[in-house]
Amino acid sequence: MTILSRNLRTIRKKLNCTQMVLSEVLGIGFRTYVRYEAGERDAPISVVIKFAKLGKVSLDRLLTTEILLEDLDTPDRKKPQAFMRNVEVIGGRIEEGRLMFKGLLNDNLVTTNEEEQKLLTLFRKAGRPNREKYLLDLEWTFNNNRRSRTTVTRKFSASTGKSTGHSKTQKLAKNIKK
Repeated sequence: MTILSRNLRTIRKKLNCTQMVLSEVLGIGFRTYVRYEAGERDAPISVVIKFAKLGKVSLDRLLTTEILLEDLDTPDRKKPQAFMRNVEVIGGRIEEGRLMFKGLLNDNLVTTNEEEQKLLTLFRKAGRPNREKYLLDLEWTFNNNRRSRTTVTRKFSASTGKSTGHSKTQKLAKNIKK
């Protein structure tokens, strides 16, 4: 039995529904749903999304972490609490720069790079109007630097330029003679 199939069963029990009722709500056949819950078939993403909404859990949590009935008493939140205690990491790695915490819908970006930490600390100390301005400036700089990188002309050494110029001239001369 897969994590998804166990989670489907747990959410169904929390909703206090039968397999028949839940299959009708999801718009799938009864036998198909039974196979999803038994782990015999993989559910398509459209069904998984509907199920995550019914259970009020994130897709990441539904697919990667075994959910207990007690966990469903508090639905996942989009915004983290101001101060989090005893959080459990359920996905991501520090090396990736991303962590997923139990009970939160979004990934949380983390860094071990000193320059990034310094930048983040300064950003957090800035007031709201300054933060928005900094983000706009940074976004503008990023977008304009990307454009300028794609339009850079290639520079050749003098000898390369002469040889390509010479071969082009020879081709033009041959075309003129014909």
